Amino acid sequence: MVDFRSRVALWMEPAWARRAREAFAASPIDGWVAIDARAAAVFSAALAEQLPPGHHIAGTRWRAVGRVGGQDDVLFAAHDGRFAAVHLTWQKETDPRWPRAGLFASLDAARDAIAWRDEVDD
Repeated sequence: MVDFRSRVALWMEPAWARRAREAFAASPIDGWVAIDARAAAVFSAALAEQLPPGHHIAGTRWRAVGRVGGQDDVLFAAHDGRFAAVHLTWQKETDPRWPRAGLFASLDAARDAIAWRDEVDD
């Protein structure tokens, strides 16, 4: 059974964000996990609080769609179809180099880049 807060988060989630989250959940990146609407709202709010002016992904409304289990790496979707992989710092940043973020034109581009990076790290 879904609790009240989770139902509210799902109801408040924009349709474009739900579609992006569901697309990621249908085929997640290896090592990443899909998240529900409630977690998406929490991570999205955290990103909004952390982005300083001048950051290369600032000024866009981002919604979390997945994350690496046990780590601070979160994948976000934008209304225009772009995706950003962000390493959240959990603090208000003032340097526009932080949080570290990779920007991708699509979910497939993000998936390819992240999978390639994981192969290099092994």
